[in-house]
Amino acid sequence: MKKIIVSMLFLLPLTALADDYGMRVPEWKDFAPSAFVDVEEPKGLGKFNVTAKYWYERKTKFEDALVNCQALESYEDRFSCYEELKVNQFKENTDYNARIEAKQNITGGIPEMQNRTDTMLPINNYINTFSNYMPNEFR
Repeated sequence: MKKIIVSMLFLLPLTALADDYGMRVPEWKDFAPSAFVDVEEPKGLGKFNVTAKYWYERKTKFEDALVNCQALESYEDRFSCYEELKVNQFKENTDYNARIEAKQNITGGIPEMQNRTDTMLPINNYINTFSNYMPNEFR
């Protein structure tokens, strides 16, 4: 009886993967930032949120491509479609990050973060200003 139960524990996970032959289907959460995993269509004032709109459009394109891949009959075709989908999503993430970095370089970004050697200078000035006063002293 114990052998049957143990063998069932090993066979059940294998049968669950049998339809895709162990192939891992890409998921949206693997490519999107955690804030935009469950992104929905921007409505109302949310229409002006360019970032949410971008990630929503990418999510719909990803889901459409995933449906097209799942519709393929052949295992090899489906596998190559999934791999192509992954490559395209990683390429889009790289392009998106490059655009964001270029925009920050153009606008200058945070001034303290431009020169790495003096990032502590503003904090140091604040510390020096506050250290001139004793705890219960008023000036």
